[in-house]
Amino acid sequence: MNKMNAIIRLLIVYSIFNMAFSCEKITEKSSEIYSTGKIIKITCGGTVLQFIDTDEIIGETWNNWMVPQGSPIISYSNCVLVGHIPINEFIEGDTIFIKYNKVDFFTIGGPWCAIGGLPKTLIEISDMLDSH
Repeated sequence: MNKMNAIIRLLIVYSIFNMAFSCEKITEKSSEIYSTGKIIKITCGGTVLQFIDTDEIIGETWNNWMVPQGSPIISYSNCVLVGHIPINEFIEGDTIFIKYNKVDFFTIGGPWCAIGGLPKTLIEISDMLDSH
């Protein structure tokens, strides 16, 4: 009976030890998660990106005023402005997977013109998965 108690205690200690290191691995892995964004509008002032598949509010609601006259204005939630997307083969409607930093102004690329009506929340992409 003493041997059985010793084995049970050893298994409990091993399980606790194993769970503690498993949690650490999950934390490390979670830092490798990429955010999912949909390219809404590409302009000379930057690219409007809508974050999707997240409950976190990163950006703002953006109204696309750049529609043909008489067409309805479409609103998109959780939008940001990206100055430069590293891979230029993307088109409006594409989904991209990125890591990003919020910024006050663009240091990489940046807009080539100043047009109004774009999201005020700015991000720069720090890493991107090539989905093409």
